[in-house]
Amino acid sequence: MAVKKMVQAVFVVGLVVTMMNVWGVVSVEGAISCNQVVSAMTPCATYLLGNAATPAAACCPSIRGLDSQVKATPDRQAVCNCLKTQAQSYGVKLGKAANLPGLCKVTDLNVPISPNVDCSKVH
Repeated sequence: MAVKKMVQAVFVVGLVVTMMNVWGVVSVEGAISCNQVVSAMTPCATYLLGNAATPAAACCPSIRGLDSQVKATPDRQAVCNCLKTQAQSYGVKLGKAANLPGLCKVTDLNVPISPNVDCSKVH
């Protein structure tokens, strides 16, 4: 049952982000789109939503793939803005989100996830 809810939540997140991009609600600067971020985070959903003690096996390789695409400040700011919005909308456990870069050993993707973060100050 929990897996079904997680799949539904991930589907809804992807659909909402896609529609927001189509309607022009989300403005993303940088080469990384919010769709790419959501897609990369999908294998981590059970962990980030608090339904698993550790990230799924596919989580860290997916996060590292996204990390390899982050090249500059605009990319990190785009990731930050996307994660900030998604975390607020879907109840991501902020402590787990903060631990994910260390668990997955990523460097460029290490952006704060908080409702109060000013993503324009992420470098």
